[in-house]
Amino acid sequence: MDLCFFGGGNMANALIGGLMQGNVPLRRLHVIEPQATVRESLTKKFSAAAQSRATQWTVDAQGPADIADWRSEDLWLIMAVKPQHMREACQDAPAELENHLREASILSIAAGISIDALSTWCGNTRIVRAMPNTPALVGQGITGLFAHADVTAEKRVQAEQLMQAVGQTVWVGDESLMDAVTALSGSGPAYVFLFIEALSEAGVRLGLNAEQSTQLARATLEGALALLNTSEETPAQLREKVTSKGGTTAAALAYLDQARFTQIIEAAVKAARDRGAEMSAQYR
Repeated sequence: MDLCFFGGGNMANALIGGLMQGNVPLRRLHVIEPQATVRESLTKKFSAAAQSRATQWTVDAQGPADIADWRSEDLWLIMAVKPQHMREACQDAPAELENHLREASILSIAAGISIDALSTWCGNTRIVRAMPNTPALVGQGITGLFAHADVTAEKRVQAEQLMQAVGQTVWVGDESLMDAVTALSGSGPAYVFLFIEALSEAGVRLGLNAEQSTQLARATLEGALALLNTSEETPAQLREKVTSKGGTTAAALAYLDQARFTQIIEAAVKAARDRGAEMSAQYR
């Protein structure tokens, strides 16, 4: 398999790192990155790993010199530029890449860019949309995937293998659900970080020092997730087990219920979903 990344930012870094450490067969991997400092960083970071797995590894501001000779059937173009730069990246691509944009498989990890838009800009329908999240940076991400009908079963498997280099994958059957994926898991880490912040700040206001409060909040979240991941019970069942009638947990949960906690979370996720839909309409 050959890969050509458009953009070498954080998510591209995470994906390249996961692929270099994994067992997906990679013959050639190239990154097109306009910023010299980013190119230097990528070169230093992954050259040794590429050499150890016998992968041809190159980074520059254009396509590799021999890319016109690469077989489109074996090539994935990984669109990892920011959404506002995607049209330009597709339409102003080096001339050597024009045929590949029309004929290779495309995997886009940009939020809010529809397959219709990419198809218009690239002249290609062999497109898979992916929505990873930032825990991919430590190999613990989860990615929502949607494929155009023209993507073969073999290429769907390859797309899944690529994204599983940085975590789990979930396929959705309707592209409109990618906005829900973005709202839930794509933006979700920020909600979790905010919750930890709020827990920590509450502890400080109750008299704990900042270090103690942060340690307690983080360990509580980590422990709760570990318990959930090793249990056959649902989150609701585990919550009920922690909640003794008339106890401290019950008092806290009653206050959260009165404050419409679950409705607030739902409204927040919907707001993110709606913004994703707006972005999809904007970037056409």
